[in-house]
Amino acid sequence: MNPAGQETKKVRVWGKGQFTIPAEFRKDLNIDEDTVLEVFRAGRAIIAMPEPLTVGKLASSVLKEMKRNNIQLEDLLKELREGHHEYEAD
Repeated sequence: MNPAGQETKKVRVWGKGQFTIPAEFRKDLNIDEDTVLEVFRAGRAIIAMPEPLTVGKLASSVLKEMKRNNIQLEDLLKELREGHHEYEAD
């Protein structure tokens, strides 16, 4: 984990600047051999992001996470309306 609490992995850079994105990251982000990544530099960091989500892809991703975590739509909507968000800063 890095200081921000994000999972980190070490990878080796090969010829022509190539490296392998860890399988777990590819799976979690739905990255396959045809995925286009947007790559940019932020200070000393290299950021690679999958192309922006479309509404359909976003909805599919949310539904998948809801099923995986056994969350009902009604419960999710209620929590959003009440403003109880684990991710909000103190």
